[in-house]
Amino acid sequence: MNVCAITMVYRDYFALTQWVRHYSNQLGIENLFIVVHGHDPKINEIAAGANIWTIPRDNLEKFDRRRNWMLNKFQSGLLKFYDWVIRTDADELICVDPRVHGDVKQLLESQRDDAVFSMGLNLFEEIEDDEIDLEASVFDQRAAAVISGNYSKAWAVREAIPLMRHGVSITTDGKLTHSYAFPKGVYLVHLKFASMQDLVDTNETRVALGKADLPGMPGLGWQKADNHARRFFERVERLSVTPWDEATTYAHNLILSDMKFSEDDGVIRSPGIPYISRTILPEWFKTADGSDQ
Repeated sequence: MNVCAITMVYRDYFALTQWVRHYSNQLGIENLFIVVHGHDPKINEIAAGANIWTIPRDNLEKFDRRRNWMLNKFQSGLLKFYDWVIRTDADELICVDPRVHGDVKQLLESQRDDAVFSMGLNLFEEIEDDEIDLEASVFDQRAAAVISGNYSKAWAVREAIPLMRHGVSITTDGKLTHSYAFPKGVYLVHLKFASMQDLVDTNETRVALGKADLPGMPGLGWQKADNHARRFFERVERLSVTPWDEATTYAHNLILSDMKFSEDDGVIRSPGIPYISRTILPEWFKTADGSDQ
């Protein structure tokens, strides 16, 4: 069972450190592929041993469209050599409940569908949390999370089908050509809010890109990244904490009952519900990357 993981990154050193640690423990560093947006020696240090491909950053026009096209082509090419390709952003970690699936490779080996979705979790820093230690797993330092439909994304494929808008394309010319699974016990942990220290740096980059006067750039979510972050923390402070099993069962049923399908491009995706439940991660997340912690 050959599985690889790919991502694309620009400067996000905290998230990439976590991404490399997490997936190298599960898949082997040699099976990680990292697209770097602009030459950056520090990325090479963080991801030493991985497969690193640097692309130029001198033209940001139609940035999102070109990036997604490239990554889908890269993903399809890797499937000539791998059984499954995992594709996430650098600040997204796939975790599977070992009581249900064992590990990521065992989960994928059991799948008969062409693409796999996960439940999204926004991990966040609480007031009493210490500043993040880059050398330690984020799961040893953070446990508060909000279940999010926005980040309940398609994250792995075994066929050459595009990942788009957090979903996956399952039809061609109006005919069903591929299938997807949304298994219980599979989680995409989004790290954007897990470190306030690093969120400040990330938002500076997002605001600059969002305000660039070029077509095809990210929208208001990047142009007003600081406001978005502030609203997130204000909203989660008002949410009561729901026990893990209750929160995830409710969220799984809610998301699956409202999956969104676009006839225009055949993409199936989760409903964009940002705040489904606030909860606390169970202890098994501390070894979710296959390490012996």
